[in-house]
Amino acid sequence: MKTFSAQNSACDSALLFFFISFLGWCAETALFLFRWNVLIDRGFLTLPLCPIYGTAVLAVDFLLGTPQHGALSPLWGKSFRSSPAGRTALRVGILTLYFLLAALPPAALELAAGTFFSDVLHLRLWNYSYQKFQLLGSVSLSYTLLWGVLITLGMATVWESLRKTVHDLPYPFRRAAALSLSACTAIDFAFCLLFFLTTGTRLRLF
Repeated sequence: MKTFSAQNSACDSALLFFFISFLGWCAETALFLFRWNVLIDRGFLTLPLCPIYGTAVLAVDFLLGTPQHGALSPLWGKSFRSSPAGRTALRVGILTLYFLLAALPPAALELAAGTFFSDVLHLRLWNYSYQKFQLLGSVSLSYTLLWGVLITLGMATVWESLRKTVHDLPYPFRRAAALSLSACTAIDFAFCLLFFLTTGTRLRLF
């Protein structure tokens, strides 16, 4: 039973990872298209995925959970015993604290991934050097705060429903989808890495 439960959890997390990574790729592609009028294939993979998004969200889910049912849930529970004004103030405070904590894992991941690609592969996938408050071109204060806001909103509103929706899918389908997507992503990464090491350029679809 424990093994099956662990497999269930792994499949759910994998599918959520790929879904969030796909949304991240769509968001970045749309940002470049509408802000700079450039259609560009974002990310290192040829698949429409930006894995740092999925990794960051799952890291926050693992470390903090949601504001209502995660690490801060005892504080959230206390808000029900407060007056309406006190409840509102306490929940705003909890969400603010959650926002500050939720911004840290994405920043750490951006720093780690940015350092790996720039220092090891000598490839810049993103560069925040033009911003005033930034670190090594890989982390910027503005985008770190944006990460915190988006993750807090998502975790406080739709995350639990999204997780339930994924979990309600038939297990054989979830398992097959998770394994297939994981295998395709691993092959894609290996192929893109080999292409870059061989040619010195990124493989872009557009």
